[in-house]
Amino acid sequence: MLESADLIRRFHSGDSGVFERVIEEYQGDIYTLCLRSCGDTKRAESLAEQIFLAAHHALYRLAPDTALRQWLLRLSIDLLENVEQPDSLDDPPSDQQSVLVNDTLQQLDTPFRFAVMLRDVLELSETDVADILNLPLGTVRSRIHRGRLTMARSLAKEME
Repeated sequence: MLESADLIRRFHSGDSGVFERVIEEYQGDIYTLCLRSCGDTKRAESLAEQIFLAAHHALYRLAPDTALRQWLLRLSIDLLENVEQPDSLDDPPSDQQSVLVNDTLQQLDTPFRFAVMLRDVLELSETDVADILNLPLGTVRSRIHRGRLTMARSLAKEME
């Protein structure tokens, strides 16, 4: 895969195949973030498409030295923060435990939910999460810790 700067420069110069490469490279992360945020596969696919459409329009204004993955994840979070959460999952559960964890994750307050999703679902470093969320590292660590703690308490209650 080309570096972010090369992709952005090629996009700016009109290379029509570059954005397809961006989608191929980052669609897994974006779709996972959407799915964990809304809990429904069809809705997650639609949200991911909207995110990539918004990215395509905004990429013209992006500086070549921008970290593309972090920028796409930040854009995703900005768009997902305004999406209403469903009352329940529309997809049939694959197993009860994973559905319970996903439901608990969706019930977290937005700042904690995205910090936990970026760190634990996408397995980004705390430093990358801080960059994406544009927050100090200590704040990110606190949100991850509090989000995990809240989830653990909720899951413990559900398991009783």
